[in-house]
Amino acid sequence: MLTPEQQAALDQLFPPVKNGNGQGTAVSVPTFLSDPLQVWLGVSGEQVQAYLDAFFQQRDTWEGRFLDWAESNPMESAFGFLGAAAAAFYAAERVENPKINTFIDAFYYIATCASVGYADVFAVTQTGKAIASMVMVIGPGLADRALNRPVSR
Repeated sequence: MLTPEQQAALDQLFPPVKNGNGQGTAVSVPTFLSDPLQVWLGVSGEQVQAYLDAFFQQRDTWEGRFLDWAESNPMESAFGFLGAAAAAFYAAERVENPKINTFIDAFYYIATCASVGYADVFAVTQTGKAIASMVMVIGPGLADRALNRPVSR
């Protein structure tokens, strides 16, 4: 059992939550935890939700623009994909893989994954293997699209 002073201090830290009939319940949420995003980042949860809702409402528009750009710029798309894959591979492998010392080492491996598959470097982490597998599947198609543009009629 708590003393009246202890109960008052506890009620000040954790004010009782009122239920539908106006009575306090035993379960309560600290006021400083009611919106931790507001406390820690200065942005409320409602603001984040509104931003995400607006973003996802425009998703189809952005996705269409990106695909149109990628289709009309196949070389840039291929290099962008390979560069992003190499950056991700470098981040995944640089600590564990003794043959990945620079971004160029990672780019060399990823570029070979997108073409003939020869390299003296191999992925050692699960993340690196997943990235390499994705490049092995998508890379040849991007290279084909970039190097063999259809003839206009």
